[in-house]
Amino acid sequence: MSDTLTVRLDSAPVLARLQEIARRVDDLSPAMRGIGELMVESTKQRFSDGRDPDGAKWEPLSYKTIMQRIAQITNSYAAYSNLKTGKVGRVKVGNKAGMVNKDGRISKQAAGRINVKPLVDTGILQDTIRYQLTADGNGVEIGTNRFAGEWEGGAAVHQFGDKKGNIPARPFLGLSANDEREILDVLDRFMRQAIG
Repeated sequence: MSDTLTVRLDSAPVLARLQEIARRVDDLSPAMRGIGELMVESTKQRFSDGRDPDGAKWEPLSYKTIMQRIAQITNSYAAYSNLKTGKVGRVKVGNKAGMVNKDGRISKQAAGRINVKPLVDTGILQDTIRYQLTADGNGVEIGTNRFAGEWEGGAAVHQFGDKKGNIPARPFLGLSANDEREILDVLDRFMRQAIG
């Protein structure tokens, strides 16, 4: 992969357990596959939960982004500004009533037709989360190749936020406390099976 996004995770308990296992077993690839599968599922779950690896909720979508999604689906509202009065707002376009309430909030009808959760508009990013073993089979990499290094709408923007500060970071890659416990369980099971 030439277009990559790297987030390095160093967990002292996991690394210590791996070193202990590596002294006794030559081939760690089965354990790495187990860790890879676990981390892919955990990472994908973050998209459903809307939370980062530390459990913090992702920043909600901005009003502008929500309105863009409504416009994509319904073409019902467009921004306007009156140069004479300086008034700014939204105007109905076509016969698509009911998408925005009079107070400017998204209506239930609109909310039912669009996904207002961050990072799940098309599902492409979530669907491209994969793992691969390192060349020696003794390590595992979890991530995406979906515009990984691009700072204009790619995975890097979502993981770290954009460089201008307009898009907040919504980390999806990382190791949660629960992930760490489950990885240690995977390693313990591998150790029992490998050594007996």
